Amino acid sequence: MITQQGERWFTAADAAKLFGPGIVTSSTTGRRVWYEEHDPAAAVRVALGVARRSWVDAVAVAPVGAALAQAGLALAFAKHLHEVRRRHGLHGAWVTSPLRPPLPRLGLCRLPHLVTAAGPDGTWQDIAVWEVMTEERFTEWLGRETVGLAELEARLPRLLALRRAVREGTLPDTQAVRELQELLRTRCLSTRLVLERPNFFDSLIAFKEERS
Repeated sequence: MITQQGERWFTAADAAKLFGPGIVTSSTTGRRVWYEEHDPAAAVRVALGVARRSWVDAVAVAPVGAALAQAGLALAFAKHLHEVRRRHGLHGAWVTSPLRPPLPRLGLCRLPHLVTAAGPDGTWQDIAVWEVMTEERFTEWLGRETVGLAELEARLPRLLALRRAVREGTLPDTQAVRELQELLRTRCLSTRLVLERPNFFDSLIAFKEERS
């Protein structure tokens, strides 16, 4: 499903059946390959290495304990990132995970993406799909260094609640909310937007908590 702002919402059909814990890739020919790996840090290292292969367009880490449907959604979202970022000149595969991934070495960073997907009962829900990348690729993507990521992680539950309120139309009529609605006429409430305007979203979250 594509919203009016061009944002993709993911259905149950996007979360294709996977094999089990490990690393799943999608190729430029549509073929999927699975690598078994149960150690979370090792899985991230392998996934980042696999993402550099020319025939790969998406990589997802399927951690032990994550539902296979969640891992399938992460792979679908990685492919979505590949398609969207390629249109903006950023090529190659991107690595995602349904759970917060470890960072096995220096020079890596992770960020949660705000994603709307259909739950088991078919209703829409707002969840996080995590991405792990090198700091160099982060700078290439956002145009600045990796600042604010720890704060982003700390605010994640409140950002998801804000996104749900936007989707359900339950925010109060305030100047800040009207400014947000104007932004969302051409943008979606994404991690990138939050990183671009951290102070604005801090004020929105604080106001929403005061009214709760």
